[in-house]
Amino acid sequence: MVTYDFKEKTPMPIRTNLRGSALLNTPSLNKGAGFTREERSIFGLEGFLPYDVHTLEKQCDRAYNQLKRQPTPLLQHVFLASLRDQNTVLFYRLLQDHLKELLGIIYTPTAGEAVAQYSNLFRRPVGCYLSFPNRDGMRAQLEAHLQNINIVADVARHDETTAESIDLIVVTDGEAILGIGDYGVGGITISTSKSALYTLGAGINPNRILPVVLDVGTNNPILFASDLYMGWKRTRMRGKNYDDFVETFINHARDLFPNAVIHFEDFGLNNAYRLLEKYRNKFAMFNDDIQGTGAVTLAAIIAALKVSGGGALQDQRIVIYGAGSAGMGVADAIREGMEVQDKLGTADASQRFWAVDRNGLLLESMAPALRGNQVRYARPDDEIKTWALENPELPSMAQLLDVVRNVKPTILIGTSTATGAFTEEVVREMAKHVERPIIMPLSNPTSLCEVDPQDAITWTNGKALVATGSPFSPVKLPDGHEYHVAQTNNAIVYPSLAAGAILARANTISPRMLMAGVDGLSELSPALDDPSQALLPSLDNIRAVSVHVTAAVIRAAVKEENAKNELVIKIAEDKGEMSLEDYIKARMWDPVYRPLELVD
Repeated sequence: MVTYDFKEKTPMPIRTNLRGSALLNTPSLNKGAGFTREERSIFGLEGFLPYDVHTLEKQCDRAYNQLKRQPTPLLQHVFLASLRDQNTVLFYRLLQDHLKELLGIIYTPTAGEAVAQYSNLFRRPVGCYLSFPNRDGMRAQLEAHLQNINIVADVARHDETTAESIDLIVVTDGEAILGIGDYGVGGITISTSKSALYTLGAGINPNRILPVVLDVGTNNPILFASDLYMGWKRTRMRGKNYDDFVETFINHARDLFPNAVIHFEDFGLNNAYRLLEKYRNKFAMFNDDIQGTGAVTLAAIIAALKVSGGGALQDQRIVIYGAGSAGMGVADAIREGMEVQDKLGTADASQRFWAVDRNGLLLESMAPALRGNQVRYARPDDEIKTWALENPELPSMAQLLDVVRNVKPTILIGTSTATGAFTEEVVREMAKHVERPIIMPLSNPTSLCEVDPQDAITWTNGKALVATGSPFSPVKLPDGHEYHVAQTNNAIVYPSLAAGAILARANTISPRMLMAGVDGLSELSPALDDPSQALLPSLDNIRAVSVHVTAAVIRAAVKEENAKNELVIKIAEDKGEMSLEDYIKARMWDPVYRPLELVD
């Protein structure tokens, strides 16, 4: 695997005309105590700072100590947000140095609490707030953010993309925040947190990412009851008004930022699928809840099949417990994998899945009540007529144990947030019929996990291959050795998918590009060298992982003639002066202080 060390790169200087307090109050340029003696003299900073010059490393130590003194995860999140608003480089360097430890603070689960408390904790606006009552001024509002891009603070772009622009837009409407529900305008916290992970994971320049919240109201009575709620107090817009508002945003964003990837985050299930199907073939867009969760899960499955010798993807029988956006997104990703890898048709591939929710197995007779993509995975009612059910008095309500007993799945995936749903009876029943059961309790946080990995290992006599949505410590195998549990964290894959599309200037993020990213990630599985190791690489090495995965995504885009960046096309076809991997590394934004040059 290609290595990545930002300390080996020589940072290019930044040219700016800002001086004194204006410079100190610009987060993308501020170095705090890190300004050199020469910079302090040239930029009029003497008297604004204490005398001693501190390295970035020393500043990180101080910030980390301050962070650890915060008594709760929520206050640690608030501290990090404040640091981001003061010093961009220090914020990212601190997170980069402690990524595994702080990921749960900057994003899930703590970000969910921060969203719920957004209006109570508000200090400074970050990102773009587009409210339905102000819809007629939307273009001007987006243009104002374009004008705020400080191009003199971003001259490190070494090719034709040096013009003022946005590379990435992360947008939410706040309806389905991290599975905790509708939090309206507070959803901007998720957009900003997700944006930070793009920078940490794939080096996308934070100054060229625009977090957006579409404030279309809220159905949360708690927000209506709060005098401090800062969003539009009206029940959530639906129907044509909602669709027109989203369409207006898309049109203005594409006109003003024509090369930007648009990431949809935490939309409600129905809207998430509708918008994905409506726009995915029109421009480079991505829904992380559907496609990101699916991609990282599929990568773990492909690695598990290689480890176990479990056959092709098309040979699997897959039970998904939890038929929300995450579960159906996982099903879609695996199905599209079968279509790309095994050349199956959509209908044929869909027959490899059994989706179960709190009401039991999804059946065709439930169609009027099914949402989003659930209809595709509903089974014929006749299928269960011959099953021996736990509760024969309810023949249309086949529960998880019934499904596992009759389907004999090779893969069991949980996206239900139902703690302990994979009971000992369910797991042992699965293990009766498959040599190496693949068990993936993906629900977050740990308290909502469908099964403890240690139990899954114990109940299968050490044969299960396990990946989880939450981080778990290594568990004991029956022979006393340790088994390392992979965490299917979207952050290890979705930044690379966007980075590949951005660098290639892809027209769309196609199924083949997604599959290339999945394959690239699965190739880095530590379990391929040692079956006791995790099915996915660690976040500790995320930049190196991203170089490999981004390159795979770019090559797929070029191969299917889905790329517009002529320079990248040339490099991807091995006709350039550097390798594609070296080009990607050179283009990554790094959390380092760059020299400043004063200009008029």
